[in-house]
Amino acid sequence: MKTMKMILLAALAFVAVDAYAQSKEMTILAHRGGCGEGMENVISTFQKSLDAGIVAFELDVRLTKDGKIVLQHDDTLKRTAGLDKCVEDMTEKELRAVTLKDGSKLAFLDEVLALFAKYDGVFVEFELKTRKYSDELLYGSGYIDKVVKPVLKAKAKNSTYCFTSFDTRPLRYIREHYPAAETTYITGQGCTPETIAIAKAIGATRMAAHIARTSRKSMELAHKNGLPVNLWPGKSDDSILLAWSLGADIHCTDYPVHLKKYAAENCKWMKIK
Repeated sequence: MKTMKMILLAALAFVAVDAYAQSKEMTILAHRGGCGEGMENVISTFQKSLDAGIVAFELDVRLTKDGKIVLQHDDTLKRTAGLDKCVEDMTEKELRAVTLKDGSKLAFLDEVLALFAKYDGVFVEFELKTRKYSDELLYGSGYIDKVVKPVLKAKAKNSTYCFTSFDTRPLRYIREHYPAAETTYITGQGCTPETIAIAKAIGATRMAAHIARTSRKSMELAHKNGLPVNLWPGKSDDSILLAWSLGADIHCTDYPVHLKKYAAENCKWMKIK
């Protein structure tokens, strides 16, 4: 097994050097701020990644009961705080009183926007969590506008802020009401002709696709259609080689600081941002 793994890595490295070393640059993106290296979606983890030179980030946003925007991935706080309560059923005051398992406090949209405003040229994906949302809640609550308007207002001149979702509904809404905004269609499938067609149909400007279900051929098709592609997940050293060899523009990882250091020390032919 170890021998086969080494052969695979050598093959990937050869492909990467041969095809991309002279011209390609790939960005390392910190998933939930770098959730393998700190508590997810909290200010301290974003700051740790920023201090280490990471320039691209993904975070998750939800709507509180009283109409505020809080950073939280799951429907409930059970995994991160041991509290089996739905975020959308809690007020800002109640959520600010919650202590996460590592001692951190939940972050709110205004706080993370203030942090990123201090840095020039960052790339940030704001993922709209909508799994349980009916059309009435999604559109009637003003949720999308409460995310998009402050994000666009706070964006630094040289930064790129992008709205992402597995759900095509908010992406269609943003394309209609904020046509200049960047949007990413996320799929649990690979980058394929079918998922590329969906991204194009809803007017998405980018894609995020599962790395293990993606081929070089389909990545080339995405690029021909003007779609930069983020490949995820990145949970091991091997993943950066695979993402590079497939032609990823962005590689989303739980371990951004480690992977960037690993690439600098072991893959000097890569251009990593």
